[in-house]
Amino acid sequence: MSAVIYPLGIISRHKVTPMNNVVADAFEDGTTSTRNLWAANNFKRQITFQHDTLTLAEWRYLRSFFAQRSGVYDSFWYRDNVNRKGNINVRFAAAVEDQNDGVLFTIPVKLAEIAPIRALPEFDEATTAAGTAPALWYDANREFYLSHIGTIRTEASVYDAAFQTFPAPWQAWSLNLGGTTAQYQTYHFSGVEWAKTAANITALVGTQPAATIFLIAKHSAPAAKQVLFAIGATSATNALGIQLDASGNYSPWLGASETWTAAKSANSPVDTYRSLAVTWAASSNNATLYINAASIGTDSNTRSLTAGPASLGASPTGTLLCNAAAGMANCKVAHVLVFPAALTLAQIKAVHNLLGYQYGLSIVS
Repeated sequence: MSAVIYPLGIISRHKVTPMNNVVADAFEDGTTSTRNLWAANNFKRQITFQHDTLTLAEWRYLRSFFAQRSGVYDSFWYRDNVNRKGNINVRFAAAVEDQNDGVLFTIPVKLAEIAPIRALPEFDEATTAAGTAPALWYDANREFYLSHIGTIRTEASVYDAAFQTFPAPWQAWSLNLGGTTAQYQTYHFSGVEWAKTAANITALVGTQPAATIFLIAKHSAPAAKQVLFAIGATSATNALGIQLDASGNYSPWLGASETWTAAKSANSPVDTYRSLAVTWAASSNNATLYINAASIGTDSNTRSLTAGPASLGASPTGTLLCNAAAGMANCKVAHVLVFPAALTLAQIKAVHNLLGYQYGLSIVS
């Protein structure tokens, strides 16, 4: 019974303790050997925190939530917004105690994750996989998302999990987080949401920089061209991005209506998660498209990048919105990464394997 999320904010003294199950065997020469009983990088977390100065209405809400879970019986989702570690499937590890000073309530809470799970990949892991550090990393799993007595609260900008250098303020609507009561999340677009950085993306220098854009997406059949992510300006040759065109093909996007014959791939079957990557070598017009870490093809289209912002869910001017015309069932994007280098096939495979498991993508070798 996990299809609910923990109902309160106002958290202080927050502590998360990751635990794994390791057996150590001792030998006669004094050395030891360890064995993992769970899969590598898998942990179960214990969460303890305090609710300070709850009102009577807030305490009643929490008390009811505890009772509806049958105390420590039913599981639910708790989102670790403090550490940007996403959703945790938990049960109460102890009864919720009633502590009050006659007016306000101070409530300690203990939660325990119900099963071991792979910790979210970290920045250094993405850097090792790609051979270079991402200049920007939008990860829906790390977005701030909080339910407080029935009201959803989010941040005003897309969070940059790389260096926190390029947050992207929402230009219209707000964060529409898919999978809020699931293990992994996505940015969901319904034709109104889009975000754009206030600053230009300074990691890409010059008009023909080396660059790789990597993302994971899931789409229904489109009725119009949609830009998933882009950098630069909405004009011919002046951007770098990834699009889903009106014919249902994924391809690079350079700011206008370029022709792609080899570097394109059909969104077929629809409503399926895929990793997409586009690479450009320095001082080159050649763009290579990769789908699920397989090279699809290379085309040459003139590019002359205009220094500009990054946009998510639309072009940098807010046109070509994801899901703008079709009312599609799915228009989801996750794990947008920008690298200031043209990644090799082996490096794209490594990034795909690092992140794709969250959306059911197969490991590639």
